[in-house]
Order: sequence, then C-alpha cells, then structure tokens
Amino acid sequence: MTSVATERLCEGSASVTVGYFGKPEEPRPSVPAGYHLQLLDVASTSPADDLEICLVSVMPDDAGAGLRRVRAAVGEMCFVVAYVRDGLGADWMPRLLDLGADDVLSETTADQLGLVLKKAEKAADFRCRMRRNLSRAESERDVLQAAIDNLPSPIFFKNRQGIYSGCNTAFTRYIGLPADRVKGASVYDVAPEHLAKVYEEADEKLMQEGGSQFYEAKVLYASGEERHVMFSKAVTRDQSTGEVNGLAGAMLDITERKELEEQLRRAAEFDHLTGAFNRRKFFKSAGEAEAEALEKGAGLAVLVIDVDNFKSINDRHGHAIGDGALCHLVEQLGDHLSEGHFFARAGGEEFFVLLKDCDLDAAAAMAESIRRRIETSIFSESGVVLNYQISIGVAALERGETVSSALMRADKALYRAKEVGRNRVFVA
Repeated sequence: MTSVATERLCEGSASVTVGYFGKPEEPRPSVPAGYHLQLLDVASTSPADDLEICLVSVMPDDAGAGLRRVRAAVGEMCFVVAYVRDGLGADWMPRLLDLGADDVLSETTADQLGLVLKKAEKAADFRCRMRRNLSRAESERDVLQAAIDNLPSPIFFKNRQGIYSGCNTAFTRYIGLPADRVKGASVYDVAPEHLAKVYEEADEKLMQEGGSQFYEAKVLYASGEERHVMFSKAVTRDQSTGEVNGLAGAMLDITERKELEEQLRRAAEFDHLTGAFNRRKFFKSAGEAEAEALEKGAGLAVLVIDVDNFKSINDRHGHAIGDGALCHLVEQLGDHLSEGHFFARAGGEEFFVLLKDCDLDAAAAMAESIRRRIETSIFSESGVVLNYQISIGVAALERGETVSSALMRADKALYRAKEVGRNRVFVA
C-alpha cells in the first residue's frame, strides 16, 4: 500500500505528513510550513505501516524500548527522527542511532527541525524511487520467471558459490523438488554425491575459465531413475565490475538418443539372436589383438566351431529349438573361455574363437575341452531335451600371417573333422 505521504513525496507535493509518536499531553514541536504533524499511537501500528517520515519523542524513562517499538511499527523504509526531550545527556545521541533512529534532534535545537525534516524528505523521496525501481524490477523478474516456467527444458541459475538462486518449473519437475527447496541449496542437497561431485567440478571449471560449457552427464530423475542429459551452461557477470557472479544453465534430456545409440552399437557389434559378438566386431577386435601380439611377440590361435547335424535339429524340433541350441553354445563358451579370449557368431551355426597368448598345442587342448563340455552338457527347452555335438578346426598364427589367413586354415581343418565323422577336433 502507498501512503498519501509517499504519493506527495514522489510527486513533489508541497505538503508532507510527518507521523509523530509522543504522549498527547506533551507539547508538540512546531513544524515548518509544508509539513503536517499527525499524532500516532505506537500501540496501533496500522496508521504507521506506510509512513515515510516519523518523529519520535524520546523520554528518559523509555528511550531505548520506545524507539525500538516505533521502528518495529513503521518498518525499515520509514525515516525515523528521534526527538530528544530534556533529561537525556549527549551520550544518548549515538546510542539512539544504534537503536534504530536515522537522525537525532535535541529539544534544545528545535529550530533545526525544518532542516532535519528536509533531509528526511529527501531520504524518503529517494527510498520511494528505490521502492518503485524495486517494484519494476520485481515485475520484470516475475515476467521472466513466467516465461521460463513455460519452457519445456529445465533451466537453473547459480551464484558464484554454486548455490542455486533460481530455476523454472520444468527443473523442479525433473528433479522432483519444489522451487523453495532448490533455491538456496547446493548440488549436494538435490543430487546423490557421485553425481553432485561431477556437477560441482564442472561448475567451478566454467566459472574460473568463463564462457560457456557443454557436456553430457547423468541426472537423478524425480522417479529415482538416472537419465542422460546434455548440460548447456554459461557464466553470468556483474554489470558494474564484469566479474563472474554465477552461471545459467539448461538441460536437454538425451536418454532416448543414448538408448538408440546403444541399440545401434549393439546392432553393429552383437548378434541379435545369441548376444555374442558378430562377425564384424570379431574382425575389428582380432585386428587389434593381432597388432598387440606382433608388438609383444605373443602367440595367437583361432578356432572355427560348427554344430554337427544342425539342419536335422531344426528339421526335427523346429527353428526355435535350433536357436535355443545356439544360445546354449554361446553360454557354454562364455563360461568356459577365460578373460582375454573372445568369440563371435560367424554366421548360421558357425562360430569363431580367438585365443590370446596361445600356441598350437594349448589351442588344441582348449578346443578339446570345449568339445567335451558341449558333448556332456544337456540343453532343455519347451519339453525338448537335446544333447548335441560340435566339430572344431584349430590353427595358430604363423610368423607374418593374418587372423583371416589362419581362419581359412582352421576352416579347412573343421571340414576334415566333419569328413571323418564329426564331434572331434582337427588341427591345421
């Protein structure tokens, strides 16, 4: 609410109301022309709530307490003049300023009241204009807040210490906290420690270096799910000094994009039926292993595995059982091969295995142990109990030979195993 006095002050009117807090029986000070003295009771704060200037009669028996009561009644925006009655020594003057007065006037210098009120009027006018500016700024802030609240992307602001100073509705929905719990909080108050540390380090790096920043990170969604987001941040600066005083940031949820990327990666590297590496991934990894073995002078060996009589399994039990048998083989290979070795489905019922740091004898022994494992294992699905066998061709890379060339030799050894009765290992 704006008082009459406020309007007069802001409009430059010649008549200004001055609230006077004193006892009715006391003689009131004479105010110069252009001022109107209004007697008020400190017990009734309503008339004093919007005063711009007030004069407080300060008595020896109630100086401090009385002044504090008036200040509490009129608020911080009112210019309070302590009018000191006889009986208070000069030492009270600075104490009254500490107790809440903006200026002090002694009863013995009442002729200076006009000068004091003029000074109060100028201060009140300044405060009035500041209040209008503040009101305008608050209005602009509210418009800005309403605007960002309607944006779908989560937006946030932080000060130089990394404390949240604001956010939009999308941000509160995303992290599942109301705005009043976000404002004034740190990242450790709104996120798990392992994620908060990432944000804190990125924020500090940005505010030290300036400019803008883009990076991907995880965020704990309101449901408790961790989601992938792209952070876009930029520093904010003090308009007068140019110093960094915080940052503004926005989040773009890229979870679906990351999931699609993972699906595409798996499609490019993994066999969709068995979950084993595919042929493309095998040769990429084999090329890396080949270069590493050449550098270290280590041995490499390959196995080519084929399921015996696989067509008859499909014809007798159906393709679903045949597919299950291939998945069973992949599980057995995964359990049997030690870390460092890897395998892939080459196509159909054929699989490639690459054995690192392995010579021909060790590779043959590994192949035989795989063959026995499959021969003695039982696969059961949909009421069908199946015992099947495999044949394996083995080759060790010779000096200067590539993995592809060794696989061709192992493949020929596999066909020799098939020709002489299957369920066996042949070495190239």
